[in-house]
Amino acid sequence: MPVRILDEHLINKIAAGEVVERPASVLKELFENSLDSGATDVRVHLRAGGRNLVKVIDNGSGMNRTDAMMCIERHATSKILTDDDLFRVSTLGFRGEAIPSIAAVSRFTLLTRPNPNVGKPDGSTDAGADIGTCVEMEGGRLLDVREAGCAPGTEIAVANLFFNVPARRKFLRTIETELSHCVEAVTRAALNRPDLDLELTHEERQILRCAPTSDPRRRAADLLGPHGEALIPVAFSRGNLEVRALLSPVGVHRAQPTGSTWMYVNGRYVRDLTLRRALTAAYAGIVPKDRFPLVIIDVRVPPGDVDVNVHPAKTEVRFAHGFELQSAVTQGLRAALQDYGIQRPVASAPRYTPEPAREATQVRLPEALGTPNPRAEPVGEPPRSRPFVAFAAEPAVAWSTTGDRALPRTSPEGASTVASLPTAIPAALPAPATPAHGSTSAKRPLLPVARFRDLRIIGQLKRTYLLCEGAGELVIVDQHAAAERITLYRLTCDPASVVGGAQQLLTPRLVRLGPARARALAPAVDSLLAWGLDVRFMGGDTFALHSLPGPLARADIDVLLGDVADELQDGAPASMPQERLDHFLNTLACHTSIRAGDILSHDDIAKLLRDLDDVDFSVCAHGRPVAIWIGPEELERRFHR
Repeated sequence: MPVRILDEHLINKIAAGEVVERPASVLKELFENSLDSGATDVRVHLRAGGRNLVKVIDNGSGMNRTDAMMCIERHATSKILTDDDLFRVSTLGFRGEAIPSIAAVSRFTLLTRPNPNVGKPDGSTDAGADIGTCVEMEGGRLLDVREAGCAPGTEIAVANLFFNVPARRKFLRTIETELSHCVEAVTRAALNRPDLDLELTHEERQILRCAPTSDPRRRAADLLGPHGEALIPVAFSRGNLEVRALLSPVGVHRAQPTGSTWMYVNGRYVRDLTLRRALTAAYAGIVPKDRFPLVIIDVRVPPGDVDVNVHPAKTEVRFAHGFELQSAVTQGLRAALQDYGIQRPVASAPRYTPEPAREATQVRLPEALGTPNPRAEPVGEPPRSRPFVAFAAEPAVAWSTTGDRALPRTSPEGASTVASLPTAIPAALPAPATPAHGSTSAKRPLLPVARFRDLRIIGQLKRTYLLCEGAGELVIVDQHAAAERITLYRLTCDPASVVGGAQQLLTPRLVRLGPARARALAPAVDSLLAWGLDVRFMGGDTFALHSLPGPLARADIDVLLGDVADELQDGAPASMPQERLDHFLNTLACHTSIRAGDILSHDDIAKLLRDLDDVDFSVCAHGRPVAIWIGPEELERRFHR
C-alpha cells in the first residue's frame, strides 16, 4: 500500500481520540477553558452520565463573533504567540485542540458574548455587546452561525458524544461510572479554586453545589467530605518555590491513592512522580502501611521551570530542577507537620553489620524490630549488608497445591521476600501442610518449629507485635495482619460464621463520603445487604446506615464505608460482582479483626497462634507479612559475638 496523506476528516477523528476519551475528558477541557477565561461562576449540566449531554456555562470573558469562529479551527488559541510562550505556559489550556476535537465527535453548540468586566488570558478585554454569537456543528461540520441573545460569558453544549464513532461509544461504561468520572473531573478542577461558585447537576438533579469561600478547608469539605475541614493549612516558600497545602492530621488517611492525593503545579492538576515521592517521604512513619494521607498541594514555580507540554491530557509535567524541588517540598511539609505536633518516630533499628576485623563496640538493640520506617537511617551509621529476613533467608517459599497436599515451591522473586498469595482464598483451597523443621534442602522452613501453636509466647510489644520463641529463635507476629488473614479465610469459607446476624440501629446513622466516593458506592449498596450492612443512598454524598453485623459494632463505619468506596472508585465494579465482593471481603476482614493497639491476654495470643495453623499465613489481606523470623546468627551479629 503506498504512503499517502490522511484526509482531513480522518485527521480530526484521530486528534479527537487523543483528547476525548470519555465524557469526563470533554468536561475537563471545557471546565479548564472556563477557568482560563476568568470565570468566577461555572454551572455544569449532564445527562446520561455525560454521554447524551455535557453543558458548561460560565461568566468568563466570552468571545466576539470573530473569535467564536476562530476557536473551532484546529490549533487556534489566544494563549500561545511565540516559541517562548510554549515553554512559559501560565494557563490550563494552550494547544487549541480541545474545541475542534470535541466538535468532531459530537453535536456541538457554542453560545458566547463578550464580557467587558473580565479580562482574557492575554490581559485584553472586549467591549461589551448587546448580542451574542451562536455556532452549531455536527461531527466537525459547521451547520450554522447566527446572532443570539445570551448573558455575558460562554455556554458550550456537547450532545450525543461519539454519535459518529460507534466503535468508541460502545466502550463507554455505565451511566453511574461515567458520572463518577465527571464528578471526579469537576472535583480536580475546583478543589484548588475555593473562590469559584460551582454547581453540577445530573438529569436536573443537583450533585454538587459549592459556594465561594475564602477558607480552602470549606471547599475541601464540600468536595471530599467531612475530613476536609480537619486538614491542616500549610504555606511556605523556598527561593522561587511557593507551596500551599492542606495536610492530613494523625488518623486521617484512606485506603487508596485515588481520591487521597491532589497535586497541582501552577494551578494545574497533575500526576507527578516527583511530588508523590516528596509526599511519601514527608509522611514516612506517620501513616500506617498501605494507607494514604489526604493531601491537597499546589506548587508554584516559574513557568519556565516546568514543561507542561508532555502529554495530550496535560496531566504530566517535567521539572527543570526536579531533585531540588522534591527535597524542598519534603523538608517544608515535614517541618509543617512537626509544627502541628505530628512527629515521625525515630528509626531505632541499626542498619549496620560490623566487619570481623573491627573492634567490637556496644550496639543498642532496637526498641521495636517492626519499626514502621525501616528505611530511615540513623545519622552516622553505614548501611548494613543484609536486611531482616521475612520468613526465609534463602529464596522465598510460596505454596502450590498438588492433589490434597500443599507443597513449597521457590518464588521467582528471589530472597528476602514473601510471595503474595491470592487476596481472596478460594473455599476449596486446603490448609497448607505444616513445614517440617530441619529440612536438609537448601531452603529454610517457614518457622523454626512445626506449627505456630508450638511457639513459646514471650509477650506483646507496643500492643502491635507478638514476641514468640521457637527452637531458640525469635519469631515476631503482626497481630492485626495475622487476625486479618484468619478473618478473610473464614469469610471466604463461611461468611455467616464471621459476620453473624445484622443488628438493627434504633436511629439510622448518616454517613457523608464526599461526592466522588458517594457515586462509586451508591450502585453497590444492595450487594452489602448479604453481609448484614443495610446502607441506603440518600442522595448527594449522604448514606443512611440502618443495620450492621455484630463484629462491626466497634468499627468506625465512616472509615469502613469510605474504604469500600475507595476500592470501588477505579473501573466499573458494578459490572464485576466477584471483584466487588473480593474488595469488600478484604475491607470487612480488616475492620472486623484485632487491630494494632489492642491489648491481648496470654490466652488471646495462644488462640490466635492456634488459628494461624488452619489458614494460609504468608500475607494478610493487604499484602503485609504476618510474621518475621530472626535467627540467632542475626542476634549474634548485633551483639558482635
